[in-house]
Amino acid sequence: MLAPTDQALSGDESARSAERSRWALSWDRGHGEIFAVGGSLHHLTLVLDDGSSVTPFAEAPWIDDPEIAANTDIPAHLRQLGGEWACVPFGKTALDPHHHGYATDNAWHVTSEALGEIALAIDYPPDHPIRRAERRIAGGSGNAAVEITLTVEARADCLLPVGLHPIFRMPEQGKRLLLDPGVFSQGYTFPEPVEPGVSRLTPGIAFASLERVPLEDGGFADLSSQPSGLAEEIIQIDGVSGRMQLLYPDDGYRVQLDWNRDDFPSALIWMSDRGRSAPPWSNSFRGIGIEPVNAYFDDTRFASHAPDWLSLGRAFTAGERWTTRCRISASRLDASSHEGTST
Repeated sequence: MLAPTDQALSGDESARSAERSRWALSWDRGHGEIFAVGGSLHHLTLVLDDGSSVTPFAEAPWIDDPEIAANTDIPAHLRQLGGEWACVPFGKTALDPHHHGYATDNAWHVTSEALGEIALAIDYPPDHPIRRAERRIAGGSGNAAVEITLTVEARADCLLPVGLHPIFRMPEQGKRLLLDPGVFSQGYTFPEPVEPGVSRLTPGIAFASLERVPLEDGGFADLSSQPSGLAEEIIQIDGVSGRMQLLYPDDGYRVQLDWNRDDFPSALIWMSDRGRSAPPWSNSFRGIGIEPVNAYFDDTRFASHAPDWLSLGRAFTAGERWTTRCRISASRLDASSHEGTST
């Protein structure tokens, strides 16, 4: 197990070295890896009650490609795309040059390790409104679950979009994934084509059900069942329940993501099924991001498109320490009787 120093890393050379650093996480019902860059959780395996195991996350096929790893023109988080990480701020903002924030593309350091638990932190640049972010990732003893705590310390008063970014796996060819978000108040399609020439949803339109999302050429797409025949799309659902179930009926299990809906009143659903051709994607990535957010999509330039009542971010106060939590779990389901539900 690699063990980087507990001191915050700085400088390009140290960051590149830390990018290759990983820590093992293991407990009685699961195991995974923590990557230094992004403080991200990868290669998670959860052991179900019957002894079988599931791997809930999508992982990019290029993660260990040395050519991609050495290409600094590609943002660090894309070079190791997959798993789960925190975005402070979420998406693109004028306050941070990194898509999904400084902590996404830079190395975190471990502050403590215990059986089945790792704590990490990262210090932001001195001119950033955020001073520090901390994560605690812990396996649930006796449970096929992992619990993740995020703490953010603000340096200055600011309004920042924030979010979590787990990416779950798409089903294998010929199998299904059913999404059950529970109740939500309204949904929105991305304000512009996510991938020009590929994305097919009508941009910038509201919808009430995942089962009927308008297509640009007429008709509707059922996004509650994946794969949906769409290659690259992003939608946002608001007024969420704070829970998303991903049901894999052909494999007989469910994955559940729980979060505090007061902290993240919306969720982005990013569907990527070989829809992006530019490197490192090369039409090879498959995954579905279920991203709890306090934001309107992933770019503050879209703020003018947001409904007046929708929160555009969290208001931080200088010196404040804000903590939020999420949980990812897995369990068996009766594949023969479950039909799937959606709002």
